[in-house]
Amino acid sequence: MANSATSKKLKILHCSDIHLDAHIGGLTVDKASERRREIRSTFMRMTEFIREREIDYVLVAGDLFDIDHATNSLAEFLIREIRNCSGTKFVIAPGKSDSYGNNPIYQSGRLPDNCFVFTSPSLSKFDFDDDLLTVYGWAYTEGGISVSPIQDSHVDDGSRINIVCGYADLGGSLDSTNVPISGKEMNRFGADYYALGGRHAKTDFAKRSGSMYSYSGSLECTGFDNPDRGGVKLLNIDYNDGELSIDGKHVSFGRLKFVIEEIDITGVSANNEITNRISQLISSKKYGVETALRVELVGKVDPRFNVPKKFECDAFGLYFFDILDKTLPLYGTEHFKRDMTVAGEIYRRFLPMLESESEEERLTAARAFRVGLAALENREIDV
Repeated sequence: MANSATSKKLKILHCSDIHLDAHIGGLTVDKASERRREIRSTFMRMTEFIREREIDYVLVAGDLFDIDHATNSLAEFLIREIRNCSGTKFVIAPGKSDSYGNNPIYQSGRLPDNCFVFTSPSLSKFDFDDDLLTVYGWAYTEGGISVSPIQDSHVDDGSRINIVCGYADLGGSLDSTNVPISGKEMNRFGADYYALGGRHAKTDFAKRSGSMYSYSGSLECTGFDNPDRGGVKLLNIDYNDGELSIDGKHVSFGRLKFVIEEIDITGVSANNEITNRISQLISSKKYGVETALRVELVGKVDPRFNVPKKFECDAFGLYFFDILDKTLPLYGTEHFKRDMTVAGEIYRRFLPMLESESEEERLTAARAFRVGLAALENREIDV
């Protein structure tokens, strides 16, 4: 760790998993296109924050964008935003989605002089002597990285401020190809801070043998697989007469929150009752136009009750609304156990699967039982 008699104060912003212009699942085509524009806007709010707070360094720990969606428009956008932060140095460690190999943006030679990009899957570094700072990192090039870049290594100069920036699978399995790094390796390497990327969910700051580390999480959530608002880590580093302190906090620039809620509708037999329960939930949680809400309906319902698959988003005053039917057709079905007709036989065949510990098997059996019963009764259902 840093130990020379020098005084330095640095402000560092750690971000990752931004996925500019990436495909966004779980939304309609129009909403997905809108979200891509909004994520660019969030990135611009971040760069405005960088200028206003006079951030010294920005560490991008992977997946700034997706190569499959890299366009000249995106390149021009990134170049402009980085150039507009001329007083800040950007250090980029390409990740799985924006790997360096054959990357039209990173290899274009157009990035501004205040942008530094790692180019190798092996450990390398950038020394910023004016600030006594060394940033170590690596880059995805082609395929995965199955060997820890910091394996059997140690910081070159413990008297400097040493930071590691990269896409990493902390505590990953031995056969991981997502840059597995162990806590033991972090202890041996001896960096002051590990700016990690590759996980969309943020983590709290954690300490280990005098070091600090965290995952920043996505800049802004991109779908229901990544709830909350996303954000970045802001570090205030104070190095004075050999003593180094790091004060970190999470900062959010996102405006949209993705939320998954569960509602038990056991015994419900009318759509308006479901609507009422959803409305009550939205009201109690104060969800509104900045909320993308997915409601998972669970519980046991009559097998002949057709649970609605869609609701109008505008009816709830939300940014986006989605509903998943995870109910089981097991309410009021005791008579099927004694039913000697084809309906009873179908029920008894599916019952073990309907009571399975596997959610996938339960839901598959639920659909099959509903379809079979409807066919016997000459009813049409929405599956």
